[in-house]
Amino acid sequence: MLIPFIKIQNVGNDFIYIDKKSLSRRRVSKSFLAKKICECHKGVGSDGIFIVENVSSNAAFVEMFNSDGSSMEFCANGVRGASLYLRETYKSRSRSFIILTSYKEYDVKIIRSSESRQTARLRTGNPWFDSAVIGYSKKAKNCLGIEIRGGREIWFSYCVAMPNPQAVIFVDNFDFDWQKEGSIVENSPLFKNRINVMFTRVDSKRKLTVMPWERGVGATQSCGSGAAAATVISGLLGYTKGYVSVYMPGGVLKSKWDISENTVYQEGSSEIVCSGLYRF
Repeated sequence: MLIPFIKIQNVGNDFIYIDKKSLSRRRVSKSFLAKKICECHKGVGSDGIFIVENVSSNAAFVEMFNSDGSSMEFCANGVRGASLYLRETYKSRSRSFIILTSYKEYDVKIIRSSESRQTARLRTGNPWFDSAVIGYSKKAKNCLGIEIRGGREIWFSYCVAMPNPQAVIFVDNFDFDWQKEGSIVENSPLFKNRINVMFTRVDSKRKLTVMPWERGVGATQSCGSGAAAATVISGLLGYTKGYVSVYMPGGVLKSKWDISENTVYQEGSSEIVCSGLYRF
């Protein structure tokens, strides 16, 4: 079975986008497909896949899977990239897109664009502090300022759902094995569904540096929902305000927590890497 795909990187966070119609000829396990096609050496290689069902020229329903086959509640980078996929695949000329997920719908506005690249603004939605939404295993109203045992030490963490669960951990530097620590924290028994881990350094009121560790993937070049979580928590604690430049290994995302609307706005780039046929 040959499956057409387009690979798009969003500030280094790369995803494979597949039209749902191309999978209709036979029953396909999307979870198994994600694990196979995302494998770096024997597949195309990516952080995850998006199965896209076109609704109109500027709207689509997407299903999202991590590289380990687990499903995602949300992916800010990937949702922005989905609008570029619609532009490329369906030749949409719209500057405004609606991306629907099983959780909610998201608005994407194109700021700048070329044939294979764009910068877009995404309204990610509101942060959730409820421990039940985060999947915290203990009885508590929220998970702000909890202790999580790592391999090196006990980490002081602030947790929020965007709506995928995020643990924001503030550090002075990154001169430790943050990938090992991220893996341990991700799989902590404190969280029923695992958790993303954002090691965050506050550089100024307008700048954060974040090393992202994502559940079901591992270390990534960037994480849009993680950048949003870091922006929310740093704003809540008074470390930052307004639009914040969040520096990650893959580049920069600009995020703003609008407290009056209780929603996060985020800007970032997306670029087509390649397209082709995957033999499945």
